[in-house]
Amino acid sequence: MTKNQVHEWHERREDGKKVYYRGYWNSREWRMGILEPEIEGWQPVEAPSGEMWLALRDVLFRKYQRKRVPHKMVVRVDGILAEFGLTAKNGTPPKSEIEDEYED
Repeated sequence: MTKNQVHEWHERREDGKKVYYRGYWNSREWRMGILEPEIEGWQPVEAPSGEMWLALRDVLFRKYQRKRVPHKMVVRVDGILAEFGLTAKNGTPPKSEIEDEYED
């Protein structure tokens, strides 16, 4: 697995402006950031909400389906979501498929 990875996505607010989000994996932990139109530069998010984790998990799962990130990253975020009491809408593939692709 790559040591440092950046995963970004955006959402539109009610006023039509985009808000950008960034999940940064630094080989040990996740850090989140937000970029709003009114504020210059990325602002760190100290306590990401469950919705931010769900959005990151969705981005990671789509990248996993295209074989751009390992399944371990999706599983790690699933663990964080479990702490919030949340589950993702799209499930992960059966473990038998994963074992063939990614050996520990």
